[in-house]
Amino acid sequence: MRLWLATVFAGVSVLTAGVVYLFGDRPRVVLGAIGIGVIAGFLIAAAIAKRVERLANAAGKMAAGSFDAPLESGGLDEIGDLARALESMRASLQESFGVLTADRNKLEAIFDGLTDAVIVVDQDGALRFSNRAASKLLDPLGRPPESMLPHLKRAHDVGFAAHPALRIGDRAYAMSARSLPKERAVLVVARDRTDEMRRELAEADFISNAAHELRNPLAGISSAIEVLQEGGKDDPEALEHFLGRLAEDAERMNRLTKSLLTLARVESLGTGEIEEVDVAVAIRDTVEAVETPRHIELAVEVEPELVAKGDPTLLRQVMVGLLTNAFKHTPLPGRVTVRGRRDGKREVILEVIDTGPGIPEEEIERVFERFYRRDESRKQEGFGLGLAIARRMVSVMDGEIGARSVEGEGSTFWVRLPVAQPSPTPVA
Repeated sequence: MRLWLATVFAGVSVLTAGVVYLFGDRPRVVLGAIGIGVIAGFLIAAAIAKRVERLANAAGKMAAGSFDAPLESGGLDEIGDLARALESMRASLQESFGVLTADRNKLEAIFDGLTDAVIVVDQDGALRFSNRAASKLLDPLGRPPESMLPHLKRAHDVGFAAHPALRIGDRAYAMSARSLPKERAVLVVARDRTDEMRRELAEADFISNAAHELRNPLAGISSAIEVLQEGGKDDPEALEHFLGRLAEDAERMNRLTKSLLTLARVESLGTGEIEEVDVAVAIRDTVEAVETPRHIELAVEVEPELVAKGDPTLLRQVMVGLLTNAFKHTPLPGRVTVRGRRDGKREVILEVIDTGPGIPEEEIERVFERFYRRDESRKQEGFGLGLAIARRMVSVMDGEIGARSVEGEGSTFWVRLPVAQPSPTPVA
């Protein structure tokens, strides 16, 4: 650039000298020559300033993180060289930032796809990063929950902190926090263990109840065998009595084992074979499969052309179980009604209504738990597995099962299934 400027100023000097030579050294001529030189210098300075300003603007955009607009690199002087160097740097930075942005987007997609909550907070507790799963843990201002703060402080002080089941609201989280010294932050990973812990408790309760139910008949068998070994077998009446008890306890264990196997099979089911089920045919088959006790009136009420989506085999098992329970808990004389009806345009409801003693409101949901039996039910044969099996079967059919009851008036157990359009050959 210095050579270029020197050439220009030399040309201006020659031009001035020529004017003076041609027109003499009169003051007016000299002043005119000087004016020409000043104007030429001003134009040259303005051109240089404009090019430098463009470079400064381009550098400012790059500093702000914008690398999209290319730089004009005209000119063979030093300013042109600088423009070409900046353009090369811009292209390199654009490529590098593109790679970094793509990697960042991949990491964000990975973190957002995690079911575990991931949170990074500053040492003062200010949120620096969180994934989608963490949104339900943060308050409206984006701050971690209060119960987590002591663990964050401990992780900052000693490097690590953990809790197997930290209570946050009505949920329990397995949480670990690790200090990031270079980042001056703390990384938190929290996994919702609420459903897992409920399953663990339910499984433990299931095993305990199953062991209890098996222990009773086993104790009876062991007691009967002991009596027979001590001489009871020599007494015909005692022998017949204890052999009868052995047969009863063995049958009870057999029925319990079958129920447990049925429950295990149902629990392992995925999606059932969803078909169109003619509700009238399904209810007719149910009524034919269960013998109606004497002095109990059975009524069947089904709306015409009622078709549901479900698994015919599973639905029949559910309805047989509900009808059997209704007969079992309805005192003589009584009435049991099996009803099928539409509930709006999208659902079908099948109901089994009895005139039994009813169920207290606080126990209605518990009757669907495994091994749950009310005090009145304990007088009847059974293990408290039937309704738990029925609930799982209905769930497989993408339906719902429930009950409503009024003590002293009776109970209604219902099954809700999606409605289907009638077909020429319905299945049941």
